[in-house]
Amino acid sequence: MSWSLIARKEVGDSIRSRQLFVFAGLFVLIFGLAGYATVRSARRGGSPGEFVDLLTLISMILVPVAGLSLAHEAIVKRRTNGQWRLMLGLPHSRRDLVVGTYLGRYAILAVSVLVGTAVASLFVLVSGFSLPWRALASFLALTLVLALVYVAIGITVSALVRSTTLTAFLAFGSFLLFVFAWWIVPDAVVYLVNGLEMPASSPWWTPYLEALSPSAAHERVSDAVTTGDAGGDVPLWFATLVLAGWAVIAPGVGYLRFRETDL
Repeated sequence: MSWSLIARKEVGDSIRSRQLFVFAGLFVLIFGLAGYATVRSARRGGSPGEFVDLLTLISMILVPVAGLSLAHEAIVKRRTNGQWRLMLGLPHSRRDLVVGTYLGRYAILAVSVLVGTAVASLFVLVSGFSLPWRALASFLALTLVLALVYVAIGITVSALVRSTTLTAFLAFGSFLLFVFAWWIVPDAVVYLVNGLEMPASSPWWTPYLEALSPSAAHERVSDAVTTGDAGGDVPLWFATLVLAGWAVIAPGVGYLRFRETDL
């Protein structure tokens, strides 16, 4: 399939440009520091199980940053330098370009996450401590989902606009909004809907609006996997649907825009 050729080219280019090694090294360094902190804590009586909790906290920020950094210029930069004109002269469609770039960039980030986790875990094991393997496997699976979502957001932004400067601004704004500022959005919407005043109790739909953030939806799924509680204010199925929407629908919207614009 043509999109797979594009994906392999993305990975190959990242190896030749050392991009893959830079991102893998970043995850090895930061996750390795988490492993080192876990070992020091365990030697003082702490639990090695804190390793997964620490990795989870780090990943909530590091993975969105890495995903958006990898993907936000992936399409628009090659549009501006004319590479896509050349690629479309070969048997590739615009859909192949978007899908292949998306999956190729995701593969780069996924490998970086896997390598970082493996090295940090090995350090803890070599230091003489055991690991909570089930919790670590759950962390890894959920982190790879989060990586997919933020690469998707970066690809979407890159496909929607024609300026690398605007793309960088939108990617940075997406990071700030979804990771740090989204908790303000539900209250702001309630305030506006209620005639510029806060009601005595929040509407039933407020938690659902809060869960529309990919980071919030990921946190809800993580809590459900950790505690086994699929209910709560926001059902597990809704949070899962939100993540799927960001991973599939958002790049689809970007593709539709990219398909209709001139290169």
